[in-house]
Formats: sequence, structure tokens, C-alpha cells
Amino acid sequence: FSQMANPPTQAPTVTATEAGTLTVFYPVYGEGEGFCTNDPPADHGLSSLNGIVTSATNAECCTKHFSWQKSGFCFSQMANPPTQAPTVTATEAGTLTVFY
Repeated sequence: FSQMANPPTQAPTVTATEAGTLTVFYPVYGEGEGFCTNDPPADHGLSSLNGIVTSATNAECCTKHFSWQKSGFCFSQMANPPTQAPTVTATEAGTLTVFY
């Protein structure tokens, strides 16, 4: 495999998007409760992610690394956090988006 132009790796390849975020989410542990992000690490660059289990989505990362949080802090830090109940809205035709 080592002779291949792009040999396979044991970990996903982490790259930055045009928006400056990463293509994976990773856990951030520290003071208080932890959360997941896809912002590039400010301290040591991408090499600081070596050996860290990353996830394809923010929700997957929160579930994998912070399922123990009773407060749901990790999920609350998401741009569009999940809710405990579906969001009910009316459509242009005046009907609801859910059945009851």
C-alpha cells in the first residue's frame, strides 16, 4: 500500500472546507462541559487531531463522546440542535407538517 499515490489510512483524512471549517467533528474537553466542533484547532493545528476519534456529523460526535451529559450541553451548542418533540409549523396551504 505504501507505494500507492494515495495509500489508505487508518483514520479519515481531515481537510478544511472553503468556509474554513473541517470535514469532520471532534470532541473538545475542558473546563465545564464538553462539546463537539468542526473548527480547526487553534493551538496545534490539524496535527493535534492525530489519534482523536472524529465523527462525520456533530450529532454523532455528541452521542459518541458526551452521551453521559444530563444537561444536553453538547447538543445545545449545535447550530440547529435537535428537539425532544417535532417542530410543528403550518404550510402555505394551511395544513400542518405533522399528522395527529
